[in-house]
Formats: sequence, C-alpha cells, structure tokens
Amino acid sequence: MKYFIYILFFLLIVVTSMTTCIKEKNFSPIPAIVFERYVSYVSNNNLGTPNDDSAYCYIKFKDGDGDIGFLAGDTTTLTDLTMKYWYKSTDGTFLPRDSKPATLAMDTLFYTYRVPNITPDGQYKALDGEITIKLRTQPLYYPSDKVVKFDIILTDRAGHKSNMVETNEINVNP
Repeated sequence: MKYFIYILFFLLIVVTSMTTCIKEKNFSPIPAIVFERYVSYVSNNNLGTPNDDSAYCYIKFKDGDGDIGFLAGDTTTLTDLTMKYWYKSTDGTFLPRDSKPATLAMDTLFYTYRVPNITPDGQYKALDGEITIKLRTQPLYYPSDKVVKFDIILTDRAGHKSNMVETNEINVNP
C-alpha cells in the first residue's frame, strides 16, 4: 500500500508537469505571412481551346491578437488581403501592370479579398494557419503577359499590415 501511494503521487506529479508545460502561442500583433504555393487550373472552352479558369494561392499566416478577417456589418474595411499584379518585361525585369507605355493611365492591377472573421473565442486570441485565395476573375492574366507574379499583403482589423511576400514566377502563356 505504501508503494502504491508513492507511485500514485509520482504519476500525479508527472501528469501535472506535462499539462502545465503546454505553451501558449506568442506571436506579434502585426500579422506575418509566408507564401506557400500557387496553383493554376486550365480547362478547355467550348471550342477546345485551353484557358485559365481559376487559380489558388496559398499563404500561411500568424497573428498574435487574432484580429484577422472582417466582422459582420463592417462597412469601413474595404479589403483584408491585397495581391499586386506584376508582369515580366522583355528585359527580364518585373513591372506593375500600369507601367506599359501603351496602356492608359490607371492604377496598378490589384486583386483584393475579404477574409472572413477567424478570431477565436476565449482568452487566447493568437492565430496561425493557412489562407486559400481563389482567383476566378476572367481573364486571370493580361493576355500579352507570358510570366507574372503577385505581391501579397494581409491587413488586420487594427490596420496592421503584414510583411509583403511574393509568389513564384507563374508561366501563363507558354
């Protein structure tokens, strides 16, 4: 019986120490993102010609205060995620879409998205995970561009902008 009490006491200490060693996530309140991958899907139109009909961009994120995504009824936040379009010029440098001399004066091409509210309930709000961005705007790419890439920024509800990441080079007109 004496040994049983010692073993029970020892197990209690081991279990208690294991459960108290779980560390909470401790991230900066400024979002941080990492580009994971970009996948383009091609289908044939009714004439049998291949065309890009959709693409997915995957980014990983971390945010210490969990204020990612817009809240229901939020009409002031216009966008949470911005993707800036770049094309590869003939000299091999990447330029924003509005930099071609033949184009009209316009803003650079951006894809913008609203991320749904993903703030966790409870006391600890730190978040990390993956966001999947689905591009379905036709055309996905400017017709004369052969290689493009995107710069991506995530903005939280407090207005903190994440680091900027860029996608890999995307061959769109092989």
